[in-house]
Amino acid sequence: MTALPELLAPAGSMEALRAAVENGADAVYLSGKKFGARQYAANFDMNEMGEAVTYAHQRNARIYVTINTLLDDAELDGLPQYARNLYEIGVDAVIVQDLGVLRVIQNLLPQWEIHASTQMTVSNTEGARLLAAQGVHRVVPARELTLQDITELCQVPGLEVEVFVHGALCIGYSGQCLMSSLIGGRSGNRGRCAQPCRLGYGIVDAKGREMVSKQDVGQHLLSPKDIKTIEHLPDLVQAGVHSLKIEGRMKKPEYVATVVRQYRQALDRTAAKEPFAVDPEEERALRQIFNRDFAPAYLLGNPGRDLMSYKRPNNRGLFLGRVKSYDAKRQQARIVLEEDLNLGDEIEAWVTRGGRVATTVEKIWVSGQEREKALAGEDVTVEWRGNVRNGDRIFKIHDELLTTQARESYQRPGEGRRNPLQAHVWATFGQPVVIEFRDAEGRLGRGMTTDAAQEARNRPLTIESLTDQLGRLGNTAYRLDHVELEGDGKAMVPVSQLNEARRQAIAELEKRCSEETGPVRIDENQWQAGLAHLGLIRRRAERAGWSEKASFALSQRPRAKERKGQGQDEPLLTLTVEGLNNLKTALSAGIDEVYLSTEGFRQGQSFRPGEEKTAVSLCRDAGIPVVVALPRVYRAEHRPAVEGIIRRWFEAGVRSYLLPNLGYVEMVKNLPESDRIEIRADYPLWVFNGQAARSLLELGAATVTLSPELSLEQMRAMSRSGLARAGVTMDQTEIVVHGSLPMMVSEYCATGALLGGRTLEKSCDHACQRHQDLYLIDRLNFRFPLYTDSFCRMHILNPKDLSLLENLPDLLALGVKRLRIEGRTEDASWLKALLPVYRKALRAAQAGNWHNDTVQSWIKDLERVHPPGYTKGHLFRGVE
Repeated sequence: MTALPELLAPAGSMEALRAAVENGADAVYLSGKKFGARQYAANFDMNEMGEAVTYAHQRNARIYVTINTLLDDAELDGLPQYARNLYEIGVDAVIVQDLGVLRVIQNLLPQWEIHASTQMTVSNTEGARLLAAQGVHRVVPARELTLQDITELCQVPGLEVEVFVHGALCIGYSGQCLMSSLIGGRSGNRGRCAQPCRLGYGIVDAKGREMVSKQDVGQHLLSPKDIKTIEHLPDLVQAGVHSLKIEGRMKKPEYVATVVRQYRQALDRTAAKEPFAVDPEEERALRQIFNRDFAPAYLLGNPGRDLMSYKRPNNRGLFLGRVKSYDAKRQQARIVLEEDLNLGDEIEAWVTRGGRVATTVEKIWVSGQEREKALAGEDVTVEWRGNVRNGDRIFKIHDELLTTQARESYQRPGEGRRNPLQAHVWATFGQPVVIEFRDAEGRLGRGMTTDAAQEARNRPLTIESLTDQLGRLGNTAYRLDHVELEGDGKAMVPVSQLNEARRQAIAELEKRCSEETGPVRIDENQWQAGLAHLGLIRRRAERAGWSEKASFALSQRPRAKERKGQGQDEPLLTLTVEGLNNLKTALSAGIDEVYLSTEGFRQGQSFRPGEEKTAVSLCRDAGIPVVVALPRVYRAEHRPAVEGIIRRWFEAGVRSYLLPNLGYVEMVKNLPESDRIEIRADYPLWVFNGQAARSLLELGAATVTLSPELSLEQMRAMSRSGLARAGVTMDQTEIVVHGSLPMMVSEYCATGALLGGRTLEKSCDHACQRHQDLYLIDRLNFRFPLYTDSFCRMHILNPKDLSLLENLPDLLALGVKRLRIEGRTEDASWLKALLPVYRKALRAAQAGNWHNDTVQSWIKDLERVHPPGYTKGHLFRGVE
């Protein structure tokens, strides 16, 4: 029989942790007060973390702690001690996103279990194998994977796979979204996503004409339904999934208790011989506790509009019925119920005008009789202080009975998660009574009464009386299974002393359990050697703002290759571009290096199969190095197409590739002449600290691209010490200085779903080819350009292009040697107008010939190129 997967539950508080464990979770994931991706949850300080570990371990559950945000170099300094504290209190595993965090923990605590967060965008087996080789024990792949993708991933040797099975779904690839960051400065990569995808949007064309009716479709065009896969549990078990993950660290304990209980019950039934089916009550409980409607994410394929909750981005509850009549004077509504209704329930009307109106049910009448409860099918009247109308739909958004039951499950827990104990009692007149508890693993705990036993006149201690008294184990992790009594049959002691002896025995048993299940203590020599290897032992000179290592590294850095008419120390101006026509324009404008994009953004204008040799020849004739920029993400479904892209460019003579996904490392390194292949890391492989940069260099990258979420001060800190401590120089880095940054990449395509009719059962009719200039428009009338790539993924771009032209001297002072312009979505006229401006500005900055009047004239030139305007991104504001 196939072993059941682990059921993994979220906890944002100690109450939620208890709710998870008491309702059947095998493991719980949570966050400390820092470094976790749900920074608005209550979370756990170190004392609470220790309490959580003890509570879980006593009940045979595991604890995983999230360190799944990007850390800058200053924050990284605090990571070793934080990680050590977690390890020493017994945390079973850590969940990480940042490659720098992974490198630090793997070097300092190599025996600790590391899980790769879904924020790492593991979307293919190649990326999974790479992480396994880096010491990762488990991956949480992208939620966009199908069951077939997941099954393939589960075949990677020595690697566990954890899959989200219930809860909220991000519309974009997790770990690849800058939308919250660029709109409001709250970064999803830093655990502070403001969820702008849940807001209202429309779709318009270049002339501002509305393409989708908000009245008919709804206005929440980026708001997906919640994941629910309870009916697919047998398929996930069969696929070999090791862990089933419930989302919800921001949710209340009652939510955690309810969802975990339903999945526990259903998962246990998958082991039975009978055909599997979801109990209707389980389905009802899941919908009642919280739902935005449900979908199985991408498990069965790309669902298109079937994935989405266009009309409502928050809890729908259960449909209760429609208003039959409303008495405005008495403020009473009549409803024929589709579900049971209790006093204390909260119900909501989707009113014809004005949105939604909610009320708490304080009185119920059935046939004129006041009741505490009404059943489905009954015609009821309820008090309603609000303006509702006949025909309005009513939903029950809070079930008081369900919530009370959930609360009681962890406040007054039963014996489901209790460890069985055998008790042995020695009771003889004239001697202290001794109580010994033994658990299933053979651990012992002993307690003894303070006074000697007295001679019983009426009620000596018996097995029955001891079973009653010793079985009162309260909220401990134990339950009494059996009692044995040795003695003369005459002994008795006061109940208070018996209780104290019982507490002593339990305390000793808990201590021994904690000692045996705790982690191996850290070897100090190994620890110090790890810190030294990472460069994290700070020197006095570095605390003053510089380090000997940094000075040495910068003095030894390689010089940039010489270009035509260009000095050796001049920085290189690089460009990402699509299509032969645009490439010719770029080469004529004097670009230093060119990245040929294979994303396929510009329909009919991208590089076509067969044009590779022409493109390479153009670059070689111009004396310009050519690098192929691979698509942002890929899944197994697109492996043949991606392998074809790589092969055709290789056969055309390309030996350098820009990689935005870890899965490409293996694919490119497997090419012939692998020793001549150069790989470069693009910014979706986030480099937020020096250790992340070092990690990518150790994977074979020649250069890395700094994260566009870094501020200038953070980049200065990297250039002064962060990179050097990790053995990296600024010569090996690149910065994006201009262009339209993708805010989101998504398997869901709004164009295909809303204009092309895509559903789970129906393919898109290629609407993106009919409508090439489309925009999302928000409540402030900002227009976000929409692009569909050649793999039918949607890319949402920032309305304002990034432009750091005014700050080129600041960037050059960092020592960076590559400044990139992102032009893969632009046309030849844009390139022709913009590239000469940056060439002039770069030469002026390099020569120290930087004058405000000239700079302002360049800025005006840029404004003519892009009327919506520009942003400096996070250069000065950084991100939370």
